[in-house]
This record gives sequence, structure tokens and C-alpha cells, in this order.
Amino acid sequence: MKLSKRISSIPTGLTAIVVVYALSMTGCFAPEPEFRFNEAYLRLQESKSAELGENREQVKQNIKDILVGLYGTPNEPHLPPIEGMAEVVDFENLKIAAGKTQSIDEDGTRQGLYREHCAHCHGITGDGRGPTAEFLNPYPRDYREGVIKFKSTIGKMPPTDDDLQRILHEGIPGTAMPSFRLLRSFEREALVDYVRYLSIRGQTERWLIEYALELEEGQVAWDVGGSDEDQMLMKSDIEEGVGQIVAAHLTALENQIVVPEPPADWESAESIAHGRELFAGTVANCIKCHGLTALGDGVVNDYDDWTKPYYDPTTAGSVEKFDAKFAPDHTLLDPRPIRPRNLRMNVFRGGRR
Repeated sequence: MKLSKRISSIPTGLTAIVVVYALSMTGCFAPEPEFRFNEAYLRLQESKSAELGENREQVKQNIKDILVGLYGTPNEPHLPPIEGMAEVVDFENLKIAAGKTQSIDEDGTRQGLYREHCAHCHGITGDGRGPTAEFLNPYPRDYREGVIKFKSTIGKMPPTDDDLQRILHEGIPGTAMPSFRLLRSFEREALVDYVRYLSIRGQTERWLIEYALELEEGQVAWDVGGSDEDQMLMKSDIEEGVGQIVAAHLTALENQIVVPEPPADWESAESIAHGRELFAGTVANCIKCHGLTALGDGVVNDYDDWTKPYYDPTTAGSVEKFDAKFAPDHTLLDPRPIRPRNLRMNVFRGGRR
């Protein structure tokens, strides 16, 4: 039913007031949760190429519609029919983790695990913008770039399932990320699949934004008035773009870093002396951030690599580093420098040993 018809069907006068009040009390008017559009990334890409101009809002809506068609909504997620997708994300696990929190069978199996355990920090969209995010340091991870810090794969390759399982089981010492080892193993598996779903969806959104900006001037992305040939071409492009994103997640295991066994003399005086040379020298240059005495008092005004594109590097270390073009829409949290680890506290990403 169209919005105008819905509005015209509402009773008038006092009856309308009573009905609206009653419905609001019972939650019937509670808005359905939505995935937040990545406005900051659109603005970033516009600053690199050209602004969308008068077509901006239409292109944004087109991107939102395509994402709903591919991935559904927070309450009703689904997966695009892309080769390899079913191997990357288990749909049954996705259903357990998605939606509102509720019991779904007699043994107490719950649905909505992500919203129950994760969304308050990482946000419904997985953008790291949950209601508690601004109080945390470091900020919660934004999954939409598909980049996870503590993992075993090369560079910015997606993590393996074991990497994500390890984070859920152990937490991340020195951050607000707790351990979820009290959850049952299948529940942690469901959360891993949902995090990967949010990552792939977020990467797809970024790809669609880039694609829209590459179109010829005056051409509106996915304009329903376009020719059938243009529509089929764009559909093919989208399927190819999503396929490449899924393929990267599918091949994560093939891009793991092989960690060699430590040498037999790794705790000898000679080995420790060599480590000191690396720590203080130009090869590893650990003292740059961690400081000469490992207190974490070196460079304290640096930022994570995946946040730097949104900030102005000419004013490092100050609140003014936040680029003004991102401020009005509040899609980014205020910049917060990363904190070098105090190595004397015996808190390491891989454990003390």
C-alpha cells in the first residue's frame, strides 16, 4: 500500500489520538532496524573524483535498493546467488545470528545473537557505531572494509574462520572486546558467519559507490529508465564485483602467513642482544611507537591505517585532524589516536609466551 493510502486510512479526531498512542505503547510503531548507508565513504570517493550533483540522492537510493536485493535487511537477511557464497557464509547460521533476540526452540536456542551480544558496540550495520562505541578506546571494529586487525592472513586479506573464532573465544586484551567462550560453539560459529556477512555486504556497498562514480557524466547508476542492454551490463558488472569480494573471503586460508618455529637459541643472551638491536634499530624500529623503554610512550598521535583516509594528515594529533567534510553527517566518530602497547604490562595480541 502506498504511503498516501496508508495515511488516508488513519481515523481522524480523538479516535486517531487514542489509536496512535495505543500502538506506540505496544511497539507497533517501533521502526524496523535498517543498515546505515556509508555516507563517509561516498564523500571520500567524491573528494577524489567528482561529486554526484543533483543525482546524488537518487544514486544513494539505488545503492540501498540493490543492497537490500542482494543481502536483505537486519531482520530478514539473505545471500546473493554468487558462486562460493554458500561456502563462505552458512545461511542457517546467519538466521540464528540475525534478527531480534528471541528463543526459537524448546532447548533455548536463541535467535538474534549479534544484536544481543555485538550490536551495542559494533552497530547494527557493523560500522563500529553502536551506542557504546564513543566511550571505548580503541573504537570497535568497522567490519565494512573487510579488514580485521588480529588475524593470520596477509595484508588486508580477509581473516579465516579460525581467526574470528579465536577473537570470540579469547577476546582482545587491552581493548573492550571481551571473551565469549561462555557461548556454545555453534553460537560462536553463527556470529562468525554474521560478521563475515556484514563485511561482504559492506565491501559490496563500497564497490557500488566506486562503480557509481565511474559512470559517465549525466548517467544515473541503475536508472530504471535505461535500456535493457545497459541494465544487463550493469547487472553483470555487479555480479562480477560481488564475486571478486566473495572469492577473496573464500581463499583466505590460501593467504595465511606461515609462522616459522622459533630457533633453538631464541632465549639465549645472543638472541636477546640481537632482538635489542632490532627493537631500537631502523630495521624493526619498535621504539618509534613503543618507546626506548617499552612503555608505549613513543609516537602517540598516529592512527590506524584504515582510518587515515578520512583524516587530514596536516594537523596530526589534534581534534582538528577530523576532516570537516565528514562532520555534518556524523557517520564517523571523532578521530582517536591509536595507543602503542605498554610492553611491560605483559599484554600481547598472541598471549604472553
